[in-house]
Amino acid sequence: MYKAYDMQKMHFIQCDTDSLTYAISGDPTRGPEQLFDAVIKDQWFYDTYKDSVYCANGQKQILHIGVEKYGLNCIALSPKNYIINDEIVLNGVILDQNPQINEQSFVQCINKGTVTTAVNTTLAQRKGVMSRLQMSRNAITGSHTKMIVLPNHSCLPFIYGIKADRYFIK
Repeated sequence: MYKAYDMQKMHFIQCDTDSLTYAISGDPTRGPEQLFDAVIKDQWFYDTYKDSVYCANGQKQILHIGVEKYGLNCIALSPKNYIINDEIVLNGVILDQNPQINEQSFVQCINKGTVTTAVNTTLAQRKGVMSRLQMSRNAITGSHTKMIVLPNHSCLPFIYGIKADRYFIK
């Protein structure tokens, strides 16, 4: 990617086995529809890259990177646990049943370490008897995707309340 895109304008946010999220600082006058156009570093390489494929809207995808969602803001705590343009994605939580989960609960988790719980209600039938099941779980926790970079350029996972100067390098 570094050969095709200006990585100084792309900030990695989170990834999972089949998806990743980047924040791109492109042309501020064009809006989020510009996708990767404003961060192309080498136009010739971009146009002639042998493994480039075309997606449904005719745009090239370098390294098979396609755009699923785009917008002006993103808050990501961990994979499958993020907000893009006020659309909340939480793995394993039925959002219609949990109105307390909103953008403010994400911000409180980041700033204060507040844990938000969710209750999922489902119906199940066993031996001809219909039952209502309620499962409570932690929906938004203090998991972060950020890393701490030490003076020797090694990375360690972010732990709330511990700064880089508290780590010892051997």
